[in-house]
Parts: sequence; structure tokens; C-alpha cells
Amino acid sequence: MGRWAIGLALALATLWAAPALAESADFYRGGWRTAAGAPQVYEFVIRGHEVSGVACTRCADGTTLARIEGTFDEKDGIRFTVRHLAPDGSLAGVDHARAKLGEGGLVVSGTRADHRPLTLAMIKDPRGPTPGGYPQARLPPGSPPVAIVRGAGGGAVGPPPPYVQPAPWRQLSAADVLGVWIGFGVGMEKQYFLIRRDGDRLFGLACGRCDNPYTFGALDHFAIHGATLEFDIEHQDWGEGDHVPFIRHVTAHIAMNELRMDARRTDAPGRPGIVASLIGPISLAATKGNRPGD
Repeated sequence: MGRWAIGLALALATLWAAPALAESADFYRGGWRTAAGAPQVYEFVIRGHEVSGVACTRCADGTTLARIEGTFDEKDGIRFTVRHLAPDGSLAGVDHARAKLGEGGLVVSGTRADHRPLTLAMIKDPRGPTPGGYPQARLPPGSPPVAIVRGAGGGAVGPPPPYVQPAPWRQLSAADVLGVWIGFGVGMEKQYFLIRRDGDRLFGLACGRCDNPYTFGALDHFAIHGATLEFDIEHQDWGEGDHVPFIRHVTAHIAMNELRMDARRTDAPGRPGIVASLIGPISLAATKGNRPGD
């Protein structure tokens, strides 16, 4: 285990030595995964006392994606439900759970949709966010800093070629958006945007890599206006810059299996956005069985 991982373990052990103490939302928000056994991931988005987010098992498998709804209290932790969904977006079952700091991580207890007891020991992923060529903020408080990786330099570098739209933008409906969109990056670090329906609402998950909750962002607040799609990427416990949480608001259009997006931080509207193309959509069913790294 590297020095940074040892530092994180010590910080978390100190933090959760006295679980009876009240802790702010910054100790809860963001991604958690099981330390061992069957995989389970929760990505909590906390705004005041309101909690939303996503749950998944093998998170590159869009059929496991479920919606989280709940409430947060500094003394009692998070009380939440997990809405498991059928392929058509109808409700298939609901888990009822509570998450509380303790035992070196997050203890989740409750009842599964099939009435079996739910007991999970969750941790923050010790790998932390993927290092990049820019400073990153990270939660919970006391976590080690994220390394900055400098490129080797050299080679021909110039402005990107001009963008040429492949076809007229499509007039959108929810059916045009549903599924998995594959984005920038290569290999394990490639970005996946998984979007599914919960009744008449859309929600989703951005991940890359998709086995580390520190590279996740919940997708929420979807809206369609003619040919324009809008939604938010919720950065809760990691992200470039000097603070989290923050929201990256996405404006996108779709033409010929390309989702062209412009993502800008709502806390820094003057900062250049992330402009990128995603390819898809792949049906959620086609991702069934995806297991990164296996």
C-alpha cells in the first residue's frame, strides 16, 4: 500500500473512531463501495437535508443502475430508499436503508426489496481520484491530496480541427437519450454516461473508470427543449480545482449517434467548458455483464 493510501486509512480511522459524534455532509457525500464480498456502490448527492443519487453493483452494467432518494441529518446520517427499476422504467422494488459513519467507514443497514435484511460495510475507495495534469479537491476532509501528473511534453501540438456537425440536430424525446453513451478517454479510464428512466424522470451516472466511486458523478435534472438536452453532473467528493461539491451543467445536442456536449461549472460560469462528443446510445441491456478489470 502506498504512502497516500496509508495516510487515507489513518485519516479515516481517526475520523470514525467516535461514530456517535455529528459529522457534516462533507463526510458522507459522494461515492462509497463495499470493501469485500458482493459489489455495491452508492453515490450520494446531498443538498441541505435532501439526498439523491444512484446505486449500482457492477456499475458499467447499466441494468444494475437504480435511483436513490432520502434525507440527511448530521447526527442520524442518511436515511434513503433505492428504487430498483424494470427495463421500461417502472418500479420493480424498493430498498429501505440507513447509512451512518462507523467501524472505519459507512455502515448501511435496512431491508431489501425482497424483505431480506440489508447490512453493508462501505468504504471510500483507497485509490482516490485518477491523477491528472491539474489540481483536484477531494472529500472527506483530511483526505490526502491528489497527485498532479505532468505530461512528458514534445510532439506537435496545435489547435484542434474545427468541428463539423454530422447532420441536423434531432428533435429529442426521452427515448433518444436513454442508454449508454461512450465518451472521451481510452481503455479503463474511458468515460461512460449511463442514462435510464425512473417513471417519467431521467437519471444516470457518469463514470470512468467505472469501478472506482471517486471517478463517478450522478446525472440529474434532465430537461429536453426541442433539439436541446440539459442535465447536471454532480461532483460531490472529487473534482478539479480547490473545492467540492460543485455542479457541471451540460447542454447537449444529438445527431447520427453523436451526443455533442458543452459542460460548464455553475460556480465558475466564465471558465471554459468541457466540449466533447459521446457516441451511442447503446442499450442498457447490451451492457449486462460488464465487469471492469475482470
